Amino acid sequence: MKKQLIKPFLIMAAFVLMPVFLKIEVKAADEKPLVNVEELKMTQVSDATFETMKKGAKVSGKKAFIKEFRKNALKRKKSFTITCASFNDIDENVYDHLDTIDSKKTSDDADFLKGGILDLGWTGYYNSNGEAIINCKLVYTENQKQVKKVNAQSKKILKKLKVSNMSDVAKVKAIHDHVVKLVTYDNSLQDHSAYGGLAASKHSTVCQGYALIMYKLLTDAGVPVHYVTGDAGGPHAWNIVKIQGKWYCLDATWDDPSDSLVYDYFLVGTKTFNKDHKTDNYYAKKYKLASSDLNWKKLLKSSKNKDDSKVKSDQTKEEIKAGENAIARQEVIKVLNESLDSALSEDPDATEYEKQMYDLCKKIYGFIIEDMSDAAFEKFLESEEMMDVYTDNTLQLIDEYIMDPMTEYVKSDEFTNDVYTAMYNDFGQDAFSDISDEDMESIFDAYAYECYTDALYMQSQSYTESLVYAVVKELESMV
Repeated sequence: MKKQLIKPFLIMAAFVLMPVFLKIEVKAADEKPLVNVEELKMTQVSDATFETMKKGAKVSGKKAFIKEFRKNALKRKKSFTITCASFNDIDENVYDHLDTIDSKKTSDDADFLKGGILDLGWTGYYNSNGEAIINCKLVYTENQKQVKKVNAQSKKILKKLKVSNMSDVAKVKAIHDHVVKLVTYDNSLQDHSAYGGLAASKHSTVCQGYALIMYKLLTDAGVPVHYVTGDAGGPHAWNIVKIQGKWYCLDATWDDPSDSLVYDYFLVGTKTFNKDHKTDNYYAKKYKLASSDLNWKKLLKSSKNKDDSKVKSDQTKEEIKAGENAIARQEVIKVLNESLDSALSEDPDATEYEKQMYDLCKKIYGFIIEDMSDAAFEKFLESEEMMDVYTDNTLQLIDEYIMDPMTEYVKSDEFTNDVYTAMYNDFGQDAFSDISDEDMESIFDAYAYECYTDALYMQSQSYTESLVYAVVKELESMV
């Protein structure tokens, strides 16, 4: 990653935005990546090597592959292996298909399971007969024990809200209000879970957690709902809810910009929602969304259901003020991300490892924009001095605490040992005793990339928050 490429693009982006966004108020922000599904790379190994690596349940057909994957993921297994009778049995879109299996006996599967996966990494191997082995590694938003606590808390909340006899629109309103009042946005961007917002004492999470909580509570309350992802100045998650036969959008995260709850994104249609949200194609094609907003206030006021009267339909002045639509920060982050993408395109020799660093830079630069105060953000858009601090100091800290340590790690014996350890943990050391040099090199390269990715994640988790805090503090001192 080259500093001389990055800085000019960031400066250009910021000054292009200046005259436009100084007039727009600041809006509640979002986090970055929700789920990382790595590309499955298949490596052919000798038949003898393949036999020593075989492990886990053997399946035949894509549906069986999805069911076996789902069975393991429901148990929140971090690592498991699926042996396929044929290369064609592998469903590389298994993540997308997880929400197609929905048992009425539980709300832990379908959307909750799919939305609860943070990272899906896998390596594949096949022999001359076309048999295949897929070794899956997953990172979840919460473990199985935490899921049980979420379920217990869901039952407790629904009982407290007394929603059982309410109409669907009243249920959605009561649950929305409870979640927005209970949960606070995790500005450290560490917690993506329903557990963190619903069951943990801190009651704090990011958009992924908000959407999972809404899905869990509404599903348990009997309201048709889905967890949906897309873009809103960066990767984002929200819900769609079916009321009177139509699907409406609901973004609890963006209805929680401050201590007051708002209804800017409560049961709205695409005419409103698509102004600053873009639904991923998978969901946009699968569900036909209403174009106009639902007049939920009218429905509540005219409802003859006595339990619906417990739910307020009018907003206070404070709620209206807090809900003023301000999207400047998200738009700035979007343009800055596009600028970093342009910088990357100027570096045609960039490796996959360097591309990961570009992605991390985008996250960190975005977090700084989100964490600045309104006053600092407005001055930042017209101050070249603040832009220099933003670009130079951030890159310097990323170099010192993330890039340089990662470079040294990859050169070290520790990295090599970690790669071999990961390989042996998955398949056993005996599996590689008679393996050819060519097979060993291919497998090592695949695991090396995985180890680097895991190490970079841990390094960024350790230093990103303090790095962002240091730059924001310096920028605030310049106001």
